[in-house]
Amino acid sequence: MKKIISLSAAAILAALLTSAAQAASPQAPDATGSNAVAVDTAEVAMVVSHSSAHVRKDPNTKSPVLATLKKGAKVDVIAKTPDGKWAHVKSGKVDGYIALALLKAA
Repeated sequence: MKKIISLSAAAILAALLTSAAQAASPQAPDATGSNAVAVDTAEVAMVVSHSSAHVRKDPNTKSPVLATLKKGAKVDVIAKTPDGKWAHVKSGKVDGYIALALLKAA
């Protein structure tokens, strides 16, 4: 009986700590209205693997295109979105988002 109570108490404590950590984490909604937050990664060099790739202001296909990069163009990946579909990149003076499916390792 004590094991069941201990496991239940541990589960409740884990749930409370998780919700407290989420409440303490400052997350501003992005332009799409979601609470997506970029996942920091070490800067990684990648290249455009398709004939071209649009660099967008926000990580969605409805966002304005800031630039179009040609195949082989190098970008520095700063972070990726939590869903793993977009990369926050810098290339020269351009700072925006490219779909990860359009990039490959340099």
